[in-house]
Amino acid sequence: AEGNEACLEVRDTGPGIPLDEQDKVFLRYYRTPGAKRQGSSGLGLSIARQIVLQHQGRITLDSRPGEGSAFTIRLPAVRRPGTE
Repeated sequence: AEGNEACLEVRDTGPGIPLDEQDKVFLRYYRTPGAKRQGSSGLGLSIARQIVLQHQGRITLDSRPGEGSAFTIRLPAVRRPGTE
């Protein structure tokens, strides 16, 4: 938890995503050149983004070529009555 948000970060140590590709990875059917070799459909991140947006959240990417990538999902935290 961070403030009024629930956060989930998924990080890898892969090749990273080139800077000129990063603004496209959430587009439907978009595949980076490396993903094309792995048989990706280009739908996963687009679907994830739509789910997060439907829950009034946001998803971000932090990636540096050669250092891996981190995707962070932030959703509004909902507290149950009686829990703090």
